[in-house]
Amino acid sequence: MPVAAPVPEAPIAHEATPRVDAERDTPTESCFAETICSLKSRVRWRTAAWGPSYCHLIARGILTSAQKHDLSPNLLLAVMLNESDLDEKAVVTTMHGGHVYAKDSGLMGIRCVIDQRGHCANGNVRGLAWKSLMDPLTNIELGAHELATWRDGAGIASKTIRVRGADGRLRTKTVNVSCPHKTHAYWAHYNHGPRYIDKGPARHYPHRIAVLYYALTKAMNLDESTDLDSKHLTVQDPGARLRTADRPVEARYRKLCDEIRDSGASCAGVAALGTSSPVN
Repeated sequence: MPVAAPVPEAPIAHEATPRVDAERDTPTESCFAETICSLKSRVRWRTAAWGPSYCHLIARGILTSAQKHDLSPNLLLAVMLNESDLDEKAVVTTMHGGHVYAKDSGLMGIRCVIDQRGHCANGNVRGLAWKSLMDPLTNIELGAHELATWRDGAGIASKTIRVRGADGRLRTKTVNVSCPHKTHAYWAHYNHGPRYIDKGPARHYPHRIAVLYYALTKAMNLDESTDLDSKHLTVQDPGARLRTADRPVEARYRKLCDEIRDSGASCAGVAALGTSSPVN
């Protein structure tokens, strides 16, 4: 589940991190809403189906937040599928010492560390009432803001440098720098927090999002290759086949990609927000 950006444990020496502002196909609201409705009917796991008007609401929220933060709408939808299976009421509670510590909440699985007043006490959601966070459009916007925050330099990595002391001697020093995302897609930090986790099952979170993202762009016949072209979606396991966006590995993600493939309408063609007619 995502962790809102905390204060780093040490100052960050910012390096220039290239930001890609690529031309990308954007689905019309109508086509995107139809795709979302179809996906919801396939992955809702005993939750209530969404009607067309609600699907349009969610589609409009995704498209608006994606445009605001220069993100792909399909990346937001991929994260949403992964975090909640499109369940706007999803809540996963973490307990500490017999008390509620945090709730990973809503469509985008936003983490809220709960204070005594029922407000969030962490990161970008600090001061927000938990009930407000559960509003689906607020939840989508918070998720988009988190993704953009990590993309734009909130992640950290360690770098060893040589510095000359007052005595003239060179010494080795480890400093924190903005994470260059060289071994992983930037959306890894949505789950991991400031430092990418390169050990254990969590290391493949960015690949799991990538296969959903890729499947959505293919199902809707959109051209969004930029974010997915990198061969460094996830840390490479020695001796193992490279994990690429077109190859889901775990059974859950193979299943979800099959559902995406069988549900999407062709949405090719750049469209302005609010366009109501589908692109054929």
